[in-house]
Amino acid sequence: MRKIIIALPKGRRLLSRAYSVFKKAKYTSQSLEKEIELRERKQLEFECDNGEATFLLVRVADVPQYVDKNWADIGISTFDGYREYELENTTSQRSMRGDNFVTNIFADLKLCEKSRFCVAGEPKRLEFYEQCKQNDDKILTIATQHPNIAAKYFSQKSMVVDIITITGSSEIMPKYGEVDAIFDIVESGRALEENGLIIFEEATLIKTKILVSKAALKYDENISKMIGRLENVIK
Repeated sequence: MRKIIIALPKGRRLLSRAYSVFKKAKYTSQSLEKEIELRERKQLEFECDNGEATFLLVRVADVPQYVDKNWADIGISTFDGYREYELENTTSQRSMRGDNFVTNIFADLKLCEKSRFCVAGEPKRLEFYEQCKQNDDKILTIATQHPNIAAKYFSQKSMVVDIITITGSSEIMPKYGEVDAIFDIVESGRALEENGLIIFEEATLIKTKILVSKAALKYDENISKMIGRLENVIK
């Protein structure tokens, strides 16, 4: 019997929560549970105790690609991960990017309830930000790790924005990077406060969704069985 490949985000905060979803549906792995307890994250492949599936631990941002490319049949991803991946099609012109997975079989798993996208910056730039919302003659400079989501958000607000893509530590950009604001994921807000920033606007909540490969849905009856089990435990 072909084993179902499950991609889980290997990050410290998300892995145990994501795994618990499958554990409730009776897809357990004692070896993975030991790895979660030890927090070593050295091993990346774990067999399910019932022999029906294999868990892969990957970066949360890579989960959509694993499912999209059929490297995994199913996986759990955050909104910033799968939406950024889908929207990259707009700039890369890869017409099939994000076309091979569905995100609407299950509702939001609510594994990141406190997290949301926010526009934030130094208090002295708030007035300019408000002016940019009212006047398309003004150009707002934004630093973000999520350029495609940011571009879509500000486009919907009819704001003219110059987006600078960075890979981390966005909180220091308003001070050292000559940007007006950042577009970033905020949970507690502590990092913003420690760097002298305030929230200008809350954009959208961070959802966690189960991605399912369309190919697996079509050709593997075991996926339908797994989905049925998951539906019984996801409320």
